[in-house]
Amino acid sequence: MARQGQLHGREPSHGRERSRRQVGHRRPVTVATVAAVAVALVSVAGCRTGGPASSTRPSGHAGIPSSSPKATTPTSAVPSTSSPASAMGREGVPAFSHLFVVVMENLGATGAMSVPSLAALAGRYARAPAWYAVSHPSLPNYLALAAGSTFGVSSDCTDCYQSAPNLASQLAAAGVSWGAYFEGMPSSCFLGPQSPDGSYAAKHDPFRYFTDVRSTPGLCAQLQPLTALTAALGAGPAVVPRFVWVTPSMCHSGHDCSATVAGAWLTGFVAAVTASPAWGQGGALVVTWDEGEGDDSGVDPASGAVTGSGGGGRVLTLVVAPGIAPGTVVDGVYDHYSLLRTVEDAFGLPLLGEAAAPGTRPMSAFWAGG
Repeated sequence: MARQGQLHGREPSHGRERSRRQVGHRRPVTVATVAAVAVALVSVAGCRTGGPASSTRPSGHAGIPSSSPKATTPTSAVPSTSSPASAMGREGVPAFSHLFVVVMENLGATGAMSVPSLAALAGRYARAPAWYAVSHPSLPNYLALAAGSTFGVSSDCTDCYQSAPNLASQLAAAGVSWGAYFEGMPSSCFLGPQSPDGSYAAKHDPFRYFTDVRSTPGLCAQLQPLTALTAALGAGPAVVPRFVWVTPSMCHSGHDCSATVAGAWLTGFVAAVTASPAWGQGGALVVTWDEGEGDDSGVDPASGAVTGSGGGGRVLTLVVAPGIAPGTVVDGVYDHYSLLRTVEDAFGLPLLGEAAAPGTRPMSAFWAGG
């Protein structure tokens, strides 16, 4: 898609350390034990701190690229013993019991695969090697993931509110439980530009930019500190919302701390989610990065072709789901609009903005069995 505006207010990137540790095998653990480990990991210190609204397009009327992507699975891979989702949504996307989405920060795909902990996660689960962010800096990517448009935003503004359909209001209207969890958020429905300690930043919370979320107590109450999710995972699947969004702190996302620190946090969080019945009984977890630094490549939403400019760069995206063999690699071109389309397909929601574009590919190939 054409890049909108110029970069404004972007902080310089920090150098990424490269860990030499490999992730080893773990002993079997309980949900409560893993959740406790996750709490410890997310508490690690050492960090510092619009345009026109998109329209809601009817589902089922947008084409997808004609060439179907294929999943490549290592012959030695052993499938997960947990239960994959049995019900199906649209376009070959499962109707997940629970769908978790985690958004990390500021790391291109090549850089991510050079971090041992992140490469280990990619080898243990599935990945899309040709996934692209849609813009720079952070905020327009978050808005795209939540509503199918950047709304012309080209900075990390904190008061560029949007009166537009969005995933939060869609889920609520359809009766699908949801929650957005932010590490470092001081309290539920916190709408300030950042937390007092700087670990939470508004630019990484897309839902607080939508006027209906801000003005509706029932919607705003779903914006919660990450500690609330940790407790829910240990309490059982009925307590966990069906759709879960997670933004780590400014440190653990990799924005203010090294990719090694971010990889350690992510490894612990993935372990906590995959130990939970909410994930094991028909759930899935998708991890992506908001943008790749020093890279403007992207995807044309009309054709699905990769462009050399106007995008947010190629980023690593992981799919962690029961029934998908370890080490699976799915070819085909995807971007952040693909993730929104997949969420909406899973829960039977209308496609928003560029999620409905003919070049936007749903992630159904991950569950196509090759």
